Amino acid sequence: MLNIASPETLRGDLADRIARILPEIIDLRHDLHSHPELSGQEERTAGVVADWLTRYGIPHRTGVGGGYGIVATIEGKGSGRTFALRGDMDALPIVEENEASYKSQNPGVMHACGHDGHTANLMGAALILNELRDQWNGRIQCLFQPAEETVRGADAMIEGGALEGVDAILALHGWPYVPVGQIGIRSGPVMASADGFKLTIKGKQGHGAYPHDTIDPIACGAQLVTALQTIVSREVSPVAPVVVSVTTFHAGTAMNIIPQQAELTGTVRALDPKVRATMEERMRRIIAGVCAAMRCEYEFMYHNGTPVTVNDVGITELVRQVGYDLLGNENVMELPEPTMGAEDFAYYLERKPGMMFRLGTGCPYLLHTPKYDFGDSPLETGILMFVGCALRYLSEA
Repeated sequence: MLNIASPETLRGDLADRIARILPEIIDLRHDLHSHPELSGQEERTAGVVADWLTRYGIPHRTGVGGGYGIVATIEGKGSGRTFALRGDMDALPIVEENEASYKSQNPGVMHACGHDGHTANLMGAALILNELRDQWNGRIQCLFQPAEETVRGADAMIEGGALEGVDAILALHGWPYVPVGQIGIRSGPVMASADGFKLTIKGKQGHGAYPHDTIDPIACGAQLVTALQTIVSREVSPVAPVVVSVTTFHAGTAMNIIPQQAELTGTVRALDPKVRATMEERMRRIIAGVCAAMRCEYEFMYHNGTPVTVNDVGITELVRQVGYDLLGNENVMELPEPTMGAEDFAYYLERKPGMMFRLGTGCPYLLHTPKYDFGDSPLETGILMFVGCALRYLSEA
């Protein structure tokens, strides 16, 4: 019988169980890493996940959200709360430069964000929790989510009923800045919102030798690249982080022609939802003023993307205490600051209390780079934390 009240006994029991399945879970990760699939194209990945769930007798729904989402449900011995665990499955359009035996076999696509590890980690947790289902009350929902990288998967999963009946939710993300065997935690805002914009500036085309006979959209666009930064430097408090980045600037066809139009796109990031809500109006005001001053017309489109990822205080404390018990106090790191990256896990956190913790991978290469590899070593810690947090949450009902 599992002794949840005794951290030492629980740690030993779970370690033994994880050790028995770990070789299989490593094989699963290698298989997923070798066959990465882009967002919205995770057909094979979802098929592999579904086959595993079927093999181990875990009930599940496929096609959740109209795509390749899967929700697996594990029922305990009696009624109680429902705890959700989420793992994402998609890869990135990057050419892998690793030479591992499980290197990507799909040219130009690789698991450069470690979602192969996230999926394998969630599967390992599902197998252990399914083994123990006669020892806890309540329900576990395992959300295998597609399309995180295009920030479309979470919303689709929610629309497909993935959060129905769920009381709280937990996710992890492999993190190269944290050593293997450790986790990083932080409550409150931990990742930024991510909105996008597209600006088309319309001028008057003409010969580059006669600029006075044209209306130059490139000059106008150059002014705007600078002017938009005054939002950050002069309109928003310096203690409220916000980023406005113009990331593409396309104009012209020849060196001696001032073009008819220029197109700029970019991203806007914020950690405060109230600041985020003001950014579109601020940008529109500045764009209208600069374009009017430089005689240009324009079209501006602003897209509200992923919201701020806000970790719940209570669930963060639960993860902290489970980390202390199962990993040791020295292996639970308080993250010093949030990041301006974004995560569509934020959509779940808008609806349910939950949190995302950082799982140490110790990889010397950064996320979204050709040499990043989640690795096999973090899997044991990730499975242990997922299972431990689920058991603790359900036992406290």
